[in-house]
Amino acid sequence: MRKEPISLKNISELIPLGQKVEVYIPEGNFKGTYSSFIYDMDEHFIYLLMPTDERGIKAIIREGDNLYVSFVDKKDRRIGFSTHLKETVNDDDRIIYKIDKPEEDAYSIEFRESFRVDILADAQITYIKGADISKGSGTVIDLSASGAKLSVGIASSLSLEVGDRIFVSFSLNDMQLKNIEARVVRKAESRVDKVNHYGLHFINIDKKLEDKLIKYCINRQLELARKARGL
Repeated sequence: MRKEPISLKNISELIPLGQKVEVYIPEGNFKGTYSSFIYDMDEHFIYLLMPTDERGIKAIIREGDNLYVSFVDKKDRRIGFSTHLKETVNDDDRIIYKIDKPEEDAYSIEFRESFRVDILADAQITYIKGADISKGSGTVIDLSASGAKLSVGIASSLSLEVGDRIFVSFSLNDMQLKNIEARVVRKAESRVDKVNHYGLHFINIDKKLEDKLIKYCINRQLELARKARGL
């Protein structure tokens, strides 16, 4: 995840009350990503409504637990900071999480790179070089909203190099992803498994598809966390 430090004089200038935020819990039974809103703010603390995921599952964390909060500001930057739960407050039957305001550890991040999950998806590949068109198949073995890792058998007639541009198609549950343009940014050969692993960076991906991929990766991460807990 790429992070860029930013000057943070007053966090209240960047986060209005009612601002939607993403809350990532890095460990514990409720490890995963949730949504919340800024309920209130004072000189030292930010008050969050109890974070929930899209299925309505509430994130239950203990005082002192670490968490990571990110939001999109008016300049369309996603700002993120690390903090911890100071206190749980009950306000008119609302559960409010009281967290410390950040001091010097705020940063601007490329959120789409935050979530990478392992998958197994059959992929169709089209490689165009000059007047030649090559087609092949492989397996997408991990995915983020900005790229993927593709495995292709060494015996395949399709051999790619760093810098090559391809079009890749594969399915995620009921979502069909067709002809996503990507650039090969890494190549590694595994003679034991007899495959080439290619790191792909998606090119010119539209915001709507990017949002779908972010949502898929977050949901997949939560699903894996629930399976790890035996739920």
